[in-house]
Amino acid sequence: MKEIEVPVLIVGGGPVGMMGALLFEQRGVEALVAERYASRLGAPKAHALNSRSLEICNAAGLPMRDVIDFATPTEEGANVRFMTNLSGTEIGSLPYERQDDGVLEFTPWKLVNIQQPDFEVVLERELKGAKKARLQRELEWLGCDAVTDSVVSYLRDHATGEDLRVRSRYLIAADGAGSGVRDASGIKMLGPEALAHYATIHFEADLSAIVKDRPAILYFLFGLGLGSTLIAYDIHKTWVMMQVYDPGTTSFSEFDEATCRGLVRKAVGADVDIDLKGIGPWTMSGQVASAYKSRNVFLAGDAAHRFPPSGGLGLNTGLADIENLAWKIAAVERGEAAEQLLDTYGSERQRIALTNTNQSIANSMQMRKLARALNLEVGEKADLATIEALANDPAKRAELDEAVAAQRDHFDSLRLQLGYIYGENGGLDETLPVSVYKPHCIAGAYLPHQVLSNGGSTLGLVAPVGVTLIAGPKVANAAYLGDDTGINASVQIEGRDFNLASGSWSETMDIPASGAVLVRPDRHILFVWDGTPDGLTRMREVHSGYFSMPEKALAVAGSEKQASIR
Repeated sequence: MKEIEVPVLIVGGGPVGMMGALLFEQRGVEALVAERYASRLGAPKAHALNSRSLEICNAAGLPMRDVIDFATPTEEGANVRFMTNLSGTEIGSLPYERQDDGVLEFTPWKLVNIQQPDFEVVLERELKGAKKARLQRELEWLGCDAVTDSVVSYLRDHATGEDLRVRSRYLIAADGAGSGVRDASGIKMLGPEALAHYATIHFEADLSAIVKDRPAILYFLFGLGLGSTLIAYDIHKTWVMMQVYDPGTTSFSEFDEATCRGLVRKAVGADVDIDLKGIGPWTMSGQVASAYKSRNVFLAGDAAHRFPPSGGLGLNTGLADIENLAWKIAAVERGEAAEQLLDTYGSERQRIALTNTNQSIANSMQMRKLARALNLEVGEKADLATIEALANDPAKRAELDEAVAAQRDHFDSLRLQLGYIYGENGGLDETLPVSVYKPHCIAGAYLPHQVLSNGGSTLGLVAPVGVTLIAGPKVANAAYLGDDTGINASVQIEGRDFNLASGSWSETMDIPASGAVLVRPDRHILFVWDGTPDGLTRMREVHSGYFSMPEKALAVAGSEKQASIR
């Protein structure tokens, strides 16, 4: 049996797995991604990358122009519509998330809609040029043995027929909702396993003439009953229909080609020519893993959480998972932190997943309010003529408008996307509507975005390794900063290394000109220093307690030409 040793083995070559490999590559850590399929799967799957995910992509060095070029044009994906069917009456509409210029106050990137396979193309292209990370297709993970300081995995290379034994210090499960790695590790999922069952019908058709002046990324259709949705990845070509069914009364096997073509015709409201690409079952769950770590095995993405799609939080939460995990593993591997740092991965990310799961379930349940306004109940078949009459009844208009407005949190969750805070300040904004995001310069929060004089963002000041000290203009002259601080950091000083396009950074962050912010590689704030000697002592204690830095960290930091705070 061929044997391989690698620091990090990632099982699963989807977006989370490949992003993990690129993040390890950026930090100089070898990683192997084992993907059992020979090529990307054709189904479009996820469709939205929110602003935080795009910040992660940019920080990882992805060619952002490629991501934007693959995206659905904003004018076609800026709304969601509630309709009888695609050709029928529009009951109401809402904006799909913040895709307007107003969001640029909080982030350099507007949300984009992009088919998951297209996003994977961008990721895989970047991996082909990597030196320390690689993706190997047709490599199936079969099982593992956990040993004292590593994991021994057994894999089958289907391209060569070889059996492999891979020893890695870390094993990351990015192998999806049915994760074999998670099951082998004995980690249980908590929460409802089956909230609803759907048939997903992937088809190609040019429906632009039918959509006309009513383009949208999502169409919720009530003329077929509650539980019919069209996802318009590309109104000229690529569509998916999600159709709910009750497995107690209907077998998935009944969704044959003829049945699915009929469902699509009813959903569109016209006898259109479609190219049926695939039909598959999908179970909507609301589950989070009971633990994100078992010894040296870690869960990320859908292996750690299964959200309802309502809210578009699944893939985006997974990308934030892998960034949180990758910098911590890299810090340990590079000698910048003790292994105890890895225990913070689960405590930080699991709470975010629980919040997002609860919101996704609430979004899904809220849709029933609109159904009730149309006299629909779950599981009932609808009569299109009756639904059309109700949708056009002036006496129903106020009730329908209220029911549509009640869906707003479903499609505007900026606080969940950008405002999550780690640690003791985590509950600060939880009473705010999910649409209200307030930047905070506090420990655990994400570094607030501010536009620099060169057009960049303060987020770009943060180094991918070690910690970064972003300081006010008077820090360079502070006599009590010396080599005995015990903190090695990349230092960015206002007025010396950067300036805002308008105003003062330290004033905007509400810190003294002699103060600073200590920031982790994932751009979350570790400590806010008030500029006093006591505050400096406290910053050193917080840093040491969080990283528990071993002695060799100084040598590693020196080799990277990082600066001691002085």
